[in-house]
Amino acid sequence: MFEFNDFLRRLDFEPAHIRLLRHDPRGVAAWRRGREIAFGCFASFQKRSNSPYRGTEIACHFLPGPMQDNGDATALFVGITRIIDRWDWDEVRMPSIVDDNIIETERDRRDIEAFDLEWLALGREHAERVLINWGTGTRAWSQWAHTNPKEILELRLQPQEPPFPGFTKFKARISEIPTFPQSWIGALRSVKGVYLLVTDDGEQYVGSAAGEEGFMGRWSAYLTNGHGDNVLLRARGHRDYAVSILEIASPDMAAADIVIRESIWKEKLGARANGLNAN
Repeated sequence: MFEFNDFLRRLDFEPAHIRLLRHDPRGVAAWRRGREIAFGCFASFQKRSNSPYRGTEIACHFLPGPMQDNGDATALFVGITRIIDRWDWDEVRMPSIVDDNIIETERDRRDIEAFDLEWLALGREHAERVLINWGTGTRAWSQWAHTNPKEILELRLQPQEPPFPGFTKFKARISEIPTFPQSWIGALRSVKGVYLLVTDDGEQYVGSAAGEEGFMGRWSAYLTNGHGDNVLLRARGHRDYAVSILEIASPDMAAADIVIRESIWKEKLGARANGLNAN
């Protein structure tokens, strides 16, 4: 068994001095959008009460990978940073890695520290190529390397995006849209059709995507405001819906015909009588 600590030692790092950070979906979104710049800026802000950088100068960063059949989580290595400096975030001094979108999300926060981070060349060529077994403790997203040895599950020849599962098998949550690989976004933008939203309580809403941006155009509205201007969804307040595709429209199908197909699905699923569709 080859462990991540073995990988670190081959890079001349001592695991006792290194923290491992498995970031949440916000980190995935930042990495997909801007890799070392956007993600580096995202990683430059941490809660003051429990900073993952405390006691170390070196951090290895990971994105969440797929869950294993036994319930263990995985993590995909994306690089190593050195912590140069820290200070209480005051919106005046900027971190060494700056992304305007990330900075805007951190404005008005008073409970965080800012850090100057430096991406190290060591390990850079292995970004998105090393997949490790993180274990069962996904809430413990920051761990010391030497006390938490991680088995390397895959050492890939090239970085790779997770394959698109296909329209029939596709399912996700609205909150996961920013983390979609570009190939997924392209596929979902290229087609129109009928989709299903499901709340955590099991309530269903049937909708249709007939615009230029396909499914992505319609779902982006739910990501923005939680209701997409639908009356019943707005009344429920913001929800992070599970989303799936019921039917793909043919390329030559008119928008009016897609709406008719939407109505048929509403009848099939009882979305008017027992769901969240008002019409």
